[in-house]
Amino acid sequence: MKYFVKLLLAILVLCLVTQLGYAQCNLGLITIEQCDMENVDFDTDGSPDGIINLYQKSGVTPQAGDEWESTGMESASFALDNISGEVRLWKLRNASDQYFFTLKNNSCVSGERVVVQLFLGPYAGIPATTGFFPVCDTNDDCSVGIEIDLDLFDTLESRQGEALPHLNGVWEYTGSLPASEYILDGSSFGATIAKNNGFPIDSKDFTFRYTVGGVGTCATEVVNVKITIVRPVSAGYASEYNICESDISTWDQVIDLRDDQYLNQEDDGGEWDQDGQQITSPTDSQINVKEVYDAFLASPQNTPGYGCVAFLYTYRVGSRSPVCLSSEATVVFRIFEELKPFQQKSPPEEVCPASDTREQMDLFDLLEFTPNYIYTNYSAWTLESRPVGATDLNLQLNTDGALSTEEHLGKIDLNDAIPGRYEFRYTVTPDKDCSAYGIQTLYGGSVCSPSLNDSNPCSSLSTLVILDVLDFNYAGEDTSGVHLCETFNNGEVSLRSLLRDNGSSIATGVWTDTSNGGVVVNDIFTLPSGMITPQNFSFTHTTTHPSGCSDSAILEFSVYKEPDAGEDATGVVCSDNRKVTLFSLLEGTPDPTGIWTGPFGYVSTDHLGVFDINDYTLPILGEGDYIYTVSGNLGCNTPDESVVSISIVEPVVIGNDRSETFCKIDGSVNLYSLLDRDTPRTGVFEDTDNTGALSQDGIVNFETLTNNIYNYRYVLENALPCDQSSLNVAVQIVDLPMPVVPTQEFCILDAAKLEDIEVDVLNYNWYETQESEMPIVDNPILLDNQKYYIATVDTDNCESERLEVWIKILNTGERFTNGELCTLDFQDGVSPNGDNQNDTFDLLIEGVYNIPEAFPEYDLKIYNRYGSLVYEGNNNTDEFRGESNVSVRLGDDLPSGIYFYIFTPNFENNLPIQGSFYLSR
Repeated sequence: MKYFVKLLLAILVLCLVTQLGYAQCNLGLITIEQCDMENVDFDTDGSPDGIINLYQKSGVTPQAGDEWESTGMESASFALDNISGEVRLWKLRNASDQYFFTLKNNSCVSGERVVVQLFLGPYAGIPATTGFFPVCDTNDDCSVGIEIDLDLFDTLESRQGEALPHLNGVWEYTGSLPASEYILDGSSFGATIAKNNGFPIDSKDFTFRYTVGGVGTCATEVVNVKITIVRPVSAGYASEYNICESDISTWDQVIDLRDDQYLNQEDDGGEWDQDGQQITSPTDSQINVKEVYDAFLASPQNTPGYGCVAFLYTYRVGSRSPVCLSSEATVVFRIFEELKPFQQKSPPEEVCPASDTREQMDLFDLLEFTPNYIYTNYSAWTLESRPVGATDLNLQLNTDGALSTEEHLGKIDLNDAIPGRYEFRYTVTPDKDCSAYGIQTLYGGSVCSPSLNDSNPCSSLSTLVILDVLDFNYAGEDTSGVHLCETFNNGEVSLRSLLRDNGSSIATGVWTDTSNGGVVVNDIFTLPSGMITPQNFSFTHTTTHPSGCSDSAILEFSVYKEPDAGEDATGVVCSDNRKVTLFSLLEGTPDPTGIWTGPFGYVSTDHLGVFDINDYTLPILGEGDYIYTVSGNLGCNTPDESVVSISIVEPVVIGNDRSETFCKIDGSVNLYSLLDRDTPRTGVFEDTDNTGALSQDGIVNFETLTNNIYNYRYVLENALPCDQSSLNVAVQIVDLPMPVVPTQEFCILDAAKLEDIEVDVLNYNWYETQESEMPIVDNPILLDNQKYYIATVDTDNCESERLEVWIKILNTGERFTNGELCTLDFQDGVSPNGDNQNDTFDLLIEGVYNIPEAFPEYDLKIYNRYGSLVYEGNNNTDEFRGESNVSVRLGDDLPSGIYFYIFTPNFENNLPIQGSFYLSR
């Protein structure tokens, strides 16, 4: 009885615990409202922090396993601590009733305990200053009109540790100025202040109201700000002039730098300086450029060959407001030094075509320059004339436009010269800018200054250099690589007969033995005999012409002994063990310098004649006569030969090793079908790699094989003395992996095609169905809820299993899985000025959107700021380029200004899109 009572009590306790564990589940939706987030002080330390606790606000008691999630249309996950339930309201930048938080717990059957909806009231912020917010007009592109310069949120307090204003409010201009004098686009504000000579400071005041709408019972919030825009001073736009020294006389006159051709659009009240030194004269803007240059030439800082000099006149206008900077512009006069004369020292220069002391020369050494003006840079040589049949003497010409440190030398090669007159021209071209002379050319001034390129206006200068190459007696060409036999011409040879020539007759000269101390020798030379190793000789042949020019040629040759190929021999081998060295079978004392030739086109690579059937780098020994030939040691005319006769006992012919590749999807292969036609089918196959996939009848099943090469040996027994015959059959199995392609998401604006799907393999085929035999060869447009099949493929057309890939096409306004929005943002400006940038209201931007492809039935209407329709287009009309195509103003060029558009996709659930852009002419 006691046991029964204890059991009953235990059951009651278990039921009670279970009931308590589920008591806080499925509490439904609880709404909380926070109207003054900027004053929330969660830690009660006296300083607001904007933190609330969802447990406290909802009255829900925490339980083990709880976890909060942000589930609303406006995600707040970045502001939520999912364990403590704390929400940092100051991170939520919109006032909204779309913040939802779900408390999850796996102990609940539904997985949810409660859903909390947060009504976050508006906060419009406070102005950054109590009076006005001064801003300098930074319009620096030389244009006239409005430029967006300021984000109005910058006029509101945004200090760290305090609440920031909500972003889903509306900015309104509350002043009295007409709309043509400013731009307000969302929070972006811009205006340009007209010039009135700067006295008083050019400025305008603008007032704005920022309104954030109420949420729930939380009232709308409004804040007012004031901005003062100040126009900066302008020193104007300066010009630059490049002047050649020879033209300096044309500048011998007084000029006023304030004239528009030198400086224009400048403010009054500035000061001038020359090269950094302030000018205080009453005529501070009047100069004479020639007088300035003459003063420079007379100054100690001038040295001959300076290249160029720059005179800088800077006009500076000081700032008239603490929020704007000063301005300066620099008028530049660059004067380039003209080239000074140069010529050949004493033409013509006479030289021999080649000698031991002067095989090359520098034409630059023949020039004479004006003292202190020696030109080595920016120069080039050209060949003006030469004797008939002559070369250009390898003159180093400047053919690629690059400057070489030795290019001015004009190096020539006299070895290739034939007698006659050569005329060369040396030309110096002034460098194009001051930077080559070490002069700074980066001057101050506005980017709108009408400046010149730094091009040198001075002319080039050149002179003619004449070179006469004298006559000489031809001594022949250097000759090497001559090989003679010890018995050549009965042991005697004319050295002159061994020299090569260029078609000219070799003159009689003097021979010296350079390999024997340079002693003089006769033209007839006696060859050595009885040699064991070759002997090398070197002689020099020298001629001298009455003109004084000499010529020489070097002769090098080697003498070799008579060849010896040894005596004939025989040998017998079995064809399955064809291992022999033919040289070891020869009788006598053969030279180790010959080669072997034999049946089946055999030629050895050395004198040994090695055969080894186990070495696959060597040829296979065949039956027949193998001839050993010693080719005469290079210099001897008659080779010597000996013969080794080989007999071979042949085993059964079995053919060659085979190698085949199969796709795993082929299933199996009969190895006998891979053998050569002449191979007997009386042998058996052996499973060399122990694959276990080979049957007794020679069939290999691919089911258990992976991506690899498997070897099988085919064996036939032979009669003695030969061992068994065999060959190898290699079977390569190609087992391709199935590609990995997740479900594809595309925005309808992409007009995506099949080729836009990213695949993790290089080679693959697409199919319409799992059973399709033919792959898709075109590139179709992708449609929503469509599926294709993909398989990996290799060069042998092996395929993997096919993967099913689903396509999802998002309409505008829908989000991708990663949270990105499928949206359409048109350009905010059209400028039909022919520069190929924003010339039209583009409906096709590569890589961004393709309207005609995505929405073929679209409709586009454009209205002016008065609400009048000026353009209506569809897929059959030209893009808007600033012209009206409606009946009232058909073909008219529309004026600059703001225009509004309504784009209607006319496709599925895609909603119309409204916006504005600025037309600029």
